[in-house]
Amino acid sequence: MRRPRSVRRAHCGSRRAYRGQIHSARVRIAVLLAALACLMVAPTAQAAPRVVALTPFTANTLAIFGVTPLAIGETVGGGEHFSRRLAEVKRLPLAHPNGPNMEQVAVLDPQLVLSAPVWKKGNDQMRQLGTRVVEIDPRTVADVPKATRWIGALVGLPAKARELAEKQRAHVRAAVARARSRPRVLLVLGVGRASFAFLPNSWGGDVVEQAGGRLITAGLRASGGYARISDEYVIARDPDVIIAVPHGNADEIPRLTRYLRSNPAWSTTKAARTGCVYVSNDNALLQPWTSPAQTIADVQTKFLKNR
Repeated sequence: MRRPRSVRRAHCGSRRAYRGQIHSARVRIAVLLAALACLMVAPTAQAAPRVVALTPFTANTLAIFGVTPLAIGETVGGGEHFSRRLAEVKRLPLAHPNGPNMEQVAVLDPQLVLSAPVWKKGNDQMRQLGTRVVEIDPRTVADVPKATRWIGALVGLPAKARELAEKQRAHVRAAVARARSRPRVLLVLGVGRASFAFLPNSWGGDVVEQAGGRLITAGLRASGGYARISDEYVIARDPDVIIAVPHGNADEIPRLTRYLRSNPAWSTTKAARTGCVYVSNDNALLQPWTSPAQTIADVQTKFLKNR
């Protein structure tokens, strides 16, 4: 016996409603499972650690990454070049051989201090206080991209660090390729009346070689990257270019600059006879920077005249 039409319609309508409810429930379950999968797979964003940067290189690298340190180091007399993004960041005075004041560091309570071997004594003291200290100090142009990636890993920004490191390498290659000649160079650090030659294993020595200069100290090595050389040595090697970097307190620099420009010991060299004795008051030859290609280009343009 056939059911009445009205009964059949009601039954079909309820079946469609039931199927709709089942479909809706399945959709909700699928969405929930997808959300749970994302939570399990997607990495959780990690905030950068509370960090203090004691060198211009580490501080400026953090600024490029968009990380604002708790404080940055500044040597007595200043002279460091910092990013404008760091203008309002607290300065920690650095003094040899300890580096920063330990009480000031303790008040800041950093999770990480980016330092350099030059502050080794202070670094050891900070470690004894339970602070993590990492010494990062590129000694060559090739070390800069590696140090950049290291800093990025320490503050949880490896992708930004990798991108910056690739740009640094590419810009250096382009700058090195611009050198059109290879003059013989004496790069010297002036400390009072004493002169210390930059060796190839110093930051400044490597920059000059990357810029196309041939150091007259090639073949000499010392762990610190500098060596005393005699006036007779300089005269015998007869450099085409002399670049002198005065080093001392801020009030001593003008006097050192005048002395280095007219040093009578160099008067018979080709550099002095041709007016190629230069004085660099920029710390770019003393310590690494985030843009080594720019330092190379400056050496080529200002001193070697080979670009």
